[in-house]
Amino acid sequence: MLFQIDPVRGCFVGRGHGSIWYHDAVVADPPNAPDPMSIQLPGGPAPGEPIPNGPIDGIEFGTYVRISAILAEKKAPRANVLAANNLDEVRWAFVEQGFLLRVATAALRGDMGPSEELDRQYVEAQDALGPTDPTRPLDQYAALVARMEMGEPPTRVLASDGLSLADWARLQRAWTARLAQDAEMTSTFRGWVESRKRAG
Repeated sequence: MLFQIDPVRGCFVGRGHGSIWYHDAVVADPPNAPDPMSIQLPGGPAPGEPIPNGPIDGIEFGTYVRISAILAEKKAPRANVLAANNLDEVRWAFVEQGFLLRVATAALRGDMGPSEELDRQYVEAQDALGPTDPTRPLDQYAALVARMEMGEPPTRVLASDGLSLADWARLQRAWTARLAQDAEMTSTFRGWVESRKRAG
């Protein structure tokens, strides 16, 4: 079995959705790995049990995704965002863990559908919270990419340019879509990245 890691979330079982995602990262199961159908994540469905798909503590999946995206923006106090949705930290942690366990359990069983749906809804929610057109010119975007490719911590790179992780995710998607449609622009972009890396 191949397990696809979603991304600047780290892993979807972890903190949440505020990270840079590398969709092409793939990890193979180690030798003698247990049958994924026999694994039970702590707090998750038992082996053989169907994965629930209803609300958790009254919170629908789509609402959970929307709140996650708003929290990742960090433009409003966290407590205020939760209170506006009749949540506190304890209840939110219960809801978040519950949905992430469902996604992780499905993935372990070979079903990436819930993970892909989480990604789709999260991107949609994130794009509704900020500009979807590039907020930095291509040469400036190339300079940021070069610094990350040279190993500088992404959070430090983004902070130096006044970007949040959510801002970066939107910027990255905007330029990726444009570069995918223009080979000449892509060549120019990569040239700028490599030139910046050579300059250090």
